[in-house]
Amino acid sequence: MERVMDSQYDFDLTYITERIISVLYLPDLEEPRYRANLKEVAAMLKSKHQDKFLLINLSEKRHDICRLNPKVEEFAWPDLHAPPLDKICAMCKTMESWLNSDPKNVVVLHSKGNKGKAGVIVAAYMHYSKISEQVHQSFISAFSRTTCSSLVMTLYLSVCHRYIHYFAGLLSGTIKMNSSPLFLHQVYIPALLNYQSEQGYSPFLKIYQSLQLVYCSRKK
Repeated sequence: MERVMDSQYDFDLTYITERIISVLYLPDLEEPRYRANLKEVAAMLKSKHQDKFLLINLSEKRHDICRLNPKVEEFAWPDLHAPPLDKICAMCKTMESWLNSDPKNVVVLHSKGNKGKAGVIVAAYMHYSKISEQVHQSFISAFSRTTCSSLVMTLYLSVCHRYIHYFAGLLSGTIKMNSSPLFLHQVYIPALLNYQSEQGYSPFLKIYQSLQLVYCSRKK
């Protein structure tokens, strides 16, 4: 693994393998500095890989990314959500097709703010391509290359770990897609310890379907 990180830059560029690269940008990066860093990354990649890199954008779509590198695939999903299984499959197929088409080709995973997104896709691809056939090991290998110290990120990664298990089950045939509708009737939440509403702590529930918010228990 080779990491490029310097105080003059606002990004973390890591060679997870010789042909899979992640580029992570700080979440609160101001727009002018973000654009300048995009140009810096593009120049670095072109100097080393010429036109042999495919950029997979895991964050919000930006037209300036396409101007810096015309070979861009958009696979964004909301932060702190696990990616849909069909999107994981599509990304793995895209990566496999590009890497197999030329031994010099590399894939660049681009993400702004969320360090976990690239790790989820790398873990899925490691299992998909049988680089690591053990789901847990592929997940640990991918995330050992990023720092995820916050509680929110730890909880997010636990959800993603479960999704990688689902994905592995689909690949092996042990899990079948259910075409029948499922209905959510109730949600059970265990007692919250040391909960005092007067301190401003007000938990609420959000329910998403196909990444669209369909219910929120918080009163407006």
